[in-house]
Amino acid sequence: MKDYLKQKLSAKTRGRLVFVFLKIKLLFTHKEIGRGTFIARGVQVLGWVHVQIGKNCVIGEGALLSVNVRIKNFKHILIGNSVYIGRRNLISPGLQTTFGDFSITGNDCRFHASDHVFSDPFIPYVASGVTDGNVQKIGINAWLGSNVIVMGNVSIGHGCVIGALSMVTKNIPPFSIAVGNPCRVIKRYDMKQKTWISVEDFSETLEQLLPSEAEYVKELENNCPEFVMPRIAASQSYGDLP
Repeated sequence: MKDYLKQKLSAKTRGRLVFVFLKIKLLFTHKEIGRGTFIARGVQVLGWVHVQIGKNCVIGEGALLSVNVRIKNFKHILIGNSVYIGRRNLISPGLQTTFGDFSITGNDCRFHASDHVFSDPFIPYVASGVTDGNVQKIGINAWLGSNVIVMGNVSIGHGCVIGALSMVTKNIPPFSIAVGNPCRVIKRYDMKQKTWISVEDFSETLEQLLPSEAEYVKELENNCPEFVMPRIAASQSYGDLP
């Protein structure tokens, strides 16, 4: 039958049939999406069965979640609860990319954990396969400004703020303000004074006062028990507003 269709149908017609088949298949694909989550039009997900999205999240228009290497029964992209992913974000995991609860990304952010294998330049890079070992972790209530790029095997700690246009290539400790290319920490949060202070004035004693992720998320949930993620900036559906 397959050979018969190849003979009888043009390449264009076969392409259309494949497209229709994939669309029908997608309707029956199990998607793990939490209650109240909004996914704007134009969002593309390659590998739905390897993606898990929590409740009360927003995925902005034009975002691309592209799972390159796929391990059976494994979630390569894990998005927690009350997470905001801005417009035109690209998430390309290696082994796994995770977004902690209440994390937020601006428009046009990039998360590159997977890369083409380039060890042998005599093999076309498009055919050489991709790397699959990197793990990226975006911590609870981390805020990444517009056009932030996160590269490779890195972790951004809980409570962090990453300035717009920064490139993150190394781990960022919890409760840091970091900026630049390459991204560097310029401030840490002082739990005693309840304010951000210069990284030069931050001590090991102050580090020990910082809450763990589990303690932090409980406090966030207690402070905003009825929080509903805003959708307006993520979609054209709402049009222009005064």
